[in-house]
Amino acid sequence: EQKPRSVMSLYSHVYQNLLMPLHGIVRNRRYVRYRALLERTQWWSRDQLLEFQWQELRRLLDHTFRSVPYYQEKYRKAGIALSDIRTREDFACLPILTRAEVNENRAGLCSTEFRGKLLPHATGGSSGTPTRFFRTIESYDWRTAAKDRVYSWSGWRPGEKSAYLWGAPVGKVPRFQAAKTRAYDLFHRQLVLNTFSQNDELWEAVRHRIMRFRPRIVVGYVSSLAEFSAFLLRRGLHIPPIEAVIAAAEPLYAGTRQQIGEALGAPVFNTYGCREFMSLAGECPNHDGLHVNAENVLVETALPPAAGPSEVLVTDLHNYGMPFIRYAIGDLAVMDDAPCSCGRGLPRIQRIEGRVLDALRTADGRTVPGEFFPHILKDIPEIAHYRVEQHSPAHIVILAVLQAPLSDRSQRLLQREIARVFAGNMRWEIRPVAEIPQLASGKRRVTVGLP
Repeated sequence: EQKPRSVMSLYSHVYQNLLMPLHGIVRNRRYVRYRALLERTQWWSRDQLLEFQWQELRRLLDHTFRSVPYYQEKYRKAGIALSDIRTREDFACLPILTRAEVNENRAGLCSTEFRGKLLPHATGGSSGTPTRFFRTIESYDWRTAAKDRVYSWSGWRPGEKSAYLWGAPVGKVPRFQAAKTRAYDLFHRQLVLNTFSQNDELWEAVRHRIMRFRPRIVVGYVSSLAEFSAFLLRRGLHIPPIEAVIAAAEPLYAGTRQQIGEALGAPVFNTYGCREFMSLAGECPNHDGLHVNAENVLVETALPPAAGPSEVLVTDLHNYGMPFIRYAIGDLAVMDDAPCSCGRGLPRIQRIEGRVLDALRTADGRTVPGEFFPHILKDIPEIAHYRVEQHSPAHIVILAVLQAPLSDRSQRLLQREIARVFAGNMRWEIRPVAEIPQLASGKRRVTVGLP
């Protein structure tokens, strides 16, 4: 079979030039405007991009000092006024925002100018602490446009078919919501496959669905892509030609990249993001570091690149409803100040360290990626912090700092989801602790699998 053509499909052309603009007019959305802007700005010089970013940051800070009670009090105690922030160096003196602060001060972190206009959301807690927060419709349009730009560097275009080796909604999905999701997937031409319970039967089903769907790209958790690739190589199987593979959610190592590329027959593009901001950065075709979506987020590290890996701090420039300013997302990274030979002026992340999630095993030999528990535990509000430890093929312990005893609803949800993925062969328990003990390695690991 030949590789897919890199030209835009008819549906993609209609999607981008008719359907999405009409959607924007009818729903008063700005995705199309931001997408067009980001296509232009990526080719600006570094100085132009930094100036644009600074102006967006100044507007955000003016809004925050005026209307966000928690920051007003926090900065007042630190002795910082808006007039003190005249340069980027001044901005870097603002105190860091932590996950604990977000979870403990959600109401105070919301702008008084956006009450009643916010959308609730939550992270999977891949650092061990789920974060529950709010975002605005406008910030969602910004981050979706940024995500689509990153994906487009692989050769894909919005409206082209894409298959996702992803997770599934937690709990029972209402019929209306399920129908809405199906309509959304059909409109955007995406196939979302639940890969949380992994064995050869699942991968065979995934392959058959991809064979029928014939996507332009395959997107997935790194661990899911790796397991699917191993299955294909082991069986000597292939999938229809695709343009690229987009890896997400977990560290992508050189050996894993090579295996995925060989099995799926396409170049692998690494991406970096989190639920609080969606897409933060991604690789261009040069695969030389990850370009930051600097028009939408300001990404900095606590120390300069020469100092080695240090904590990643993110400022969302457009979530005015609940501003995240110098937010520590729990990862370590090294920035890269050198320009990329691709010609884009966007700053780059040289490498990311952190987000270590161990795979789990079932009693019958299947693999469950470490993302499974962050995915479900984000919907258990009584759990503040956690670590999942697999003690044997049939026993899992969830160390949990509880804000309150688990409700019947939370108990049923955990029982149902764990039984669904582990096929009833796993004994699990919640073990309340005062704090999550640190591992001997010093690394923060949310799931600890078997040796």
